Amino acid sequence: MRKIPVLWALFFGVMALGVEYLPFSQVVPGMTGYGLTVVAGGEISRFQVEVVGVIDEPGTANDFIVIRASGDAIKRSGGIAQGMSGSPIYLEGRLAGALSRAALWAAEPEHPLGLVTPIEPMLAVLEEARGAEGRLPPGVKEVRYVAAPPEELESSVLYILPVHSPIMATGLKEHALGYLRQGLDLEGFRLAPALRELMPFQHETLPGLEGLGVGRIVQVSSPQTPSHTSPSFAPGMPLGVGLVVGDITLGALGTVTLTDGDALVAFGHPFLFSGPVSFFLNSARILDTVAAYDAPFKLGTMGEVVGGIYVDRWAGIGGRVGDVPPGIDMAFYVQDRSRMSSGKLSSTMVHEPRLEPLLLFISGLEATDRALDRIGPGTVTVSYTIQGEGMPRPLSRQNVFLSTRDVAVYVPLEAAIVTDILEYNEFQDPELTGIRITASVSPELKAMEVVDLVTDADSYAPGDTISFRVLLRTWRGEIQAWEGKLDIPEDLDAPYVELRAYGGPRAREKGESPPVFRNLEDLIAYIEDIPSFNTLTVELFAPDPLSTVVGETRLRGIDSLSDIVGEAVVYGQVSVYLPLEGSGW
Repeated sequence: MRKIPVLWALFFGVMALGVEYLPFSQVVPGMTGYGLTVVAGGEISRFQVEVVGVIDEPGTANDFIVIRASGDAIKRSGGIAQGMSGSPIYLEGRLAGALSRAALWAAEPEHPLGLVTPIEPMLAVLEEARGAEGRLPPGVKEVRYVAAPPEELESSVLYILPVHSPIMATGLKEHALGYLRQGLDLEGFRLAPALRELMPFQHETLPGLEGLGVGRIVQVSSPQTPSHTSPSFAPGMPLGVGLVVGDITLGALGTVTLTDGDALVAFGHPFLFSGPVSFFLNSARILDTVAAYDAPFKLGTMGEVVGGIYVDRWAGIGGRVGDVPPGIDMAFYVQDRSRMSSGKLSSTMVHEPRLEPLLLFISGLEATDRALDRIGPGTVTVSYTIQGEGMPRPLSRQNVFLSTRDVAVYVPLEAAIVTDILEYNEFQDPELTGIRITASVSPELKAMEVVDLVTDADSYAPGDTISFRVLLRTWRGEIQAWEGKLDIPEDLDAPYVELRAYGGPRAREKGESPPVFRNLEDLIAYIEDIPSFNTLTVELFAPDPLSTVVGETRLRGIDSLSDIVGEAVVYGQVSVYLPLEGSGW
């Protein structure tokens, strides 16, 4: 939108930086200039640009300057590359904005066209404006936003493609990278029903980065030396937006547009479009720019954390050098019992509730893969502790999991889900500071099935004691017995009771009320008390009095007896229905 009040305070602010500003309203086709970016190494390269049109929509979100880029830097890159976003564009010697998107036009398919985000919205949020006509390149009648280049280009259409900031991943193998890209559907995993009930609404999956709008994720080897660009950023220099640092490094590469003392603005487009954020600001080094078939991209490595990224808006990202945000320390210790070996991995991830479960999961998966050096079945005992400055105390829990396909995913899975629950709890910000996971993995399938339940009588009366025996069968092994007693309440008025033997946690019955939490302490205690999967429970159920009113059987638990059965997953369920003599029903 070009007919807008001029924000003179912003203009003079930019002038005070020694940078002359070109308002979007003054950009006209035919203007020439240059852009700055790093193609390889640490040297800033200059490329030429010519304005071929402007896209002037109502508001400022979709206002762009359409440019044609040329020069050795563009030729070597194979076009406008992912990672160039944020490259400052100067027209007639004045800063006009940041390169942010690529474009395709059938009339000029062999020349790289790009879109420049005007500098105004990168400096401040502009007032909503009134509509105005834009001046498109001659022959263009329609602007169409697409995720990938179409097979055929229509002559009158300007196709706009996002120039995503490529994600560089160091220390991750393909197993973890696959989940990082695609995420994880929790429906296919055995989880405690009580945890599923606590999960935030619409959090049935751990979304991958591709689902959050991230484009290319590149696996990069660790650099031989820690030498990277100086943390004194300048327009055209690369920067990294770190999500994980340490034994694993994960983050996006982009280009600095403008600096103001310790503050900077970059990208010219959003990263994850999260608004206020606390990402790491990393130095970065560009190894080369790859002219890939689908879209060229910058290949680089993330350096040390030198500050923080605190704004992630439509027009770009902003941060400060020297102001490092706190992160969440992650420590993983994994033992492989088959080889009597162990491994550890330590990293720090950003505070971002949308990302924390995924980042914790892929970090724990990588730690396990390194320790096991295989992907396959097994049984794992997992202990984890989650700490936070906003928590009344740490949450600690232990569980046992079994998988016939990929046991490694269960090492970090439950802790990732609990992290999600804590971050979105209704009471207070947990201000997470650290997560520690310890796991012991065996290739054997350690399991016990509940196969039978017998009692010392066929019927009882209120006040009687039920003596029972549970028969368990080990995986491809022998039958074992477990005995116990439960008392029937003297005041119970019901036609029968159900005695049920089962493994692990169970779902809440229709006759039972959902848990009520008064504070975060109650929530933590409830999660810690959820039975583990190596728990055998014999529980006594009775029909809820409302069953006759609602016309369906609603059971409620009235007493139970539980025991931990070694390190084997207990599965299966057997019930015995016992009539009650002297009942008023």
